[in-house]
Amino acid sequence: MEKLQALARTETRSGYIFHVISDQDLHSWARGQNLTLRQATAAALRTGVFPECFERNFPSLSGPEQLRLFDSSVLVVGLGGLGGMLAVLLARVGVGRLLLADGDVFLPSNLNRQVLATDRTLGRNKARVTAEHIHQINPALLVEAIADYLNPDNLPTYLAQVQVVSDGLDSLKSRRHLFQAAQATGVPLAHGAALGRYGQAATILPDDPDTFSIIYSDATREVEGGQEILAPVATLIASLQAQEVIRLLLGQTPAYHGQLAHFDGDTGALEILPLW
Repeated sequence: MEKLQALARTETRSGYIFHVISDQDLHSWARGQNLTLRQATAAALRTGVFPECFERNFPSLSGPEQLRLFDSSVLVVGLGGLGGMLAVLLARVGVGRLLLADGDVFLPSNLNRQVLATDRTLGRNKARVTAEHIHQINPALLVEAIADYLNPDNLPTYLAQVQVVSDGLDSLKSRRHLFQAAQATGVPLAHGAALGRYGQAATILPDDPDTFSIIYSDATREVEGGQEILAPVATLIASLQAQEVIRLLLGQTPAYHGQLAHFDGDTGALEILPLW
């Protein structure tokens, strides 16, 4: 490990001293040690050295916090406007293992808001496309594409593998199943939803009351056909969800637990509403 530390350079940012190893040096060291890039990345973080791909996270993330994220697993259910952006954000911040679930394919109607919907990805499964994209961002991450819709039968299997699950769904029925399964298996849930110029985010913990029924009353009806969603709103809500996932993984107090963060795109206001 002395060789690894010797390859690192010393940097100073915001009055803090930290150590960074270049991407090229990390790859070379990994080959010399007969390690995978993932193993080398973990080794660097364990010795307090930031791989170059994570160096701009410091000091917002300390070395131990960056390592904790790299050792964490998150399930993202639904990879459209919310989930696709959320998966990319979690990959870039350094969450080490991502399970990505969606049985849908990209359609032309997704191009207005879904970050991975392009002319080349139309007709392809969203989970597989997202996994490929994340591998291009950082091949040290473990990414599993689940090219299927999750339901009460298979949700427990995937929830048992992660510390946090995030909601990128657009169906009330599927969302209810996710809320119930997450609470039943003891996994914190970062909820997000967007419609038109409005969006919302909330965090649900295992011992909370039936939060789905609080957010979505019995009078709430499923919208028929495609729903209107603007890209800036979807991206904003995904960012709020990503921040909550990071807080949960680091053992910090979530900002939106027991509360609903509601964004009004007409006024630009972000209102925090109590749920109970």
